[in-house]
Amino acid sequence: MKRSSVLVGAVVVSASLAACSSGSSADTGTGDGSAATRFAVASDPGVLNPITNATGDGQQLALLAYESLVRLPAGAAAEGLLATDWEVTPTSATFTLSPDATCSSGEPLTASDVKATFDYAADPATGSPFLDVYVPSEGMTVTADDDAGVVTFAFATPLSFPLETVGQLPIVCADGLADPTTLDTTTAGTGPYVLDTADAGLSYTYTLRDDYGSPTEGMPATLEVEVVADDTTAANMLTTGDLDIVQIGGTDRDRLSGEDLTTVDVSAGPGRLFFNQAPGRATHDLAVREAIAQAIDRDAVGSVSTGGRGQAMTSLMSNSSSVCVGEDNAASIPAHDPAAAETVLADAGITLKLLYNSAGGPGITAGVELIQEELAAVGVTVELTPSASYTDVIFSGGDWDLVWAPISAELPSIWAGILSGDFPPDGGNWTYNANTAYQAAVAEAQQLSGEDSCGAWSAAEAALFANVDVLPLWEDTETFFGSGVELGVNSNGQLLPTTLRVG
Repeated sequence: MKRSSVLVGAVVVSASLAACSSGSSADTGTGDGSAATRFAVASDPGVLNPITNATGDGQQLALLAYESLVRLPAGAAAEGLLATDWEVTPTSATFTLSPDATCSSGEPLTASDVKATFDYAADPATGSPFLDVYVPSEGMTVTADDDAGVVTFAFATPLSFPLETVGQLPIVCADGLADPTTLDTTTAGTGPYVLDTADAGLSYTYTLRDDYGSPTEGMPATLEVEVVADDTTAANMLTTGDLDIVQIGGTDRDRLSGEDLTTVDVSAGPGRLFFNQAPGRATHDLAVREAIAQAIDRDAVGSVSTGGRGQAMTSLMSNSSSVCVGEDNAASIPAHDPAAAETVLADAGITLKLLYNSAGGPGITAGVELIQEELAAVGVTVELTPSASYTDVIFSGGDWDLVWAPISAELPSIWAGILSGDFPPDGGNWTYNANTAYQAAVAEAQQLSGEDSCGAWSAAEAALFANVDVLPLWEDTETFFGSGVELGVNSNGQLLPTTLRVG
């Protein structure tokens, strides 16, 4: 399955059957007690700690047991999840917690629990990939008032999207933070399910909570999560009744389309090519980066990589983003011009290492192979470097020149954290980006709040494309299929447990 290997900033898509959050004051219903509902994830998530695991499948499992302060319906205002009310400015955010939010331990969620979660995520020793994504690493102060049920964030550096930033971190309850090592194999959140059993690499079983603070009538009493790496296998298991929910990309969807199944399409697998601009790399040179971009037929590569089902990307943002909707900076992307590329590259004797996710599926493999052919035609040798742990390579300052990285970041401010700051191993600016025009536009955007900042963020993005720091290609799509179950998903292709209804 072509799932995003790194997932940050997921945005929730509204579903017609979405249940209320744990902050609801409605009477709690119960699951229907039917047989377990079985769904597939593409890879073993490994550790289950929601603060240290940012993989797509890791965060999918985290959604079963953990909740955040707010959720963001696509194209709509934020909705409360653990928070019932909030006030934000570029330098502050204050959240009032739901009095009904209850941890799986049976204890009520407190403002101190929220603060402790952020303190844990902000500690460099934790190694959270959400640092400088949902958790500013510098200049943030968090205070908790347990009596009032209020948690307040103050930011020394203004944030354009404070609500959407701190509001999305999964919150861990006190029993989990008492010994964070237990979070690798157990759950300690406010979500509707708790982990019951785990067979690492094969399956995980979750049980619906009796004391979850929102209606659960019709929700599966048990969820069995099975690791199924291959789309064809997952589709077969759905048709034979061995799975109830699968997420499928590519042509395996064709044979399921005529069946009596629930279907939900989602954006998935954004195709972007990033350039290593470290000194000494060929791609440190802007003329080389621009020529590489000119040599690549974005539409051809995009069509091949998505099986013709995707959409061209004209922004760093996902096509299903809920903020700065419709941002289009295609005019700043170098046009396809292989003749101009050959003039620069033909006699340069350049060899490049193109890193990509070896578990990303046949589409990505086809896409990078076409890039290899197109660059060979203009005199560049490309060594394809597949790696199941490609993120470890880029974050550690490893050996690569180009990387196809399907990173999903649903806020433009998140990209500022990815493309700015110190270089590896001291920081997370793994492209070694030093684009001063981008940084200036980011500084302007961060002084503005919400949609008022979108113009400045668009200018920042245009500066990235003009400097060929990143080349957007096409964004793939995937489809959730449900047999005998209604479901809702978010725009990063994650199943939302509170939307599940069986029977």
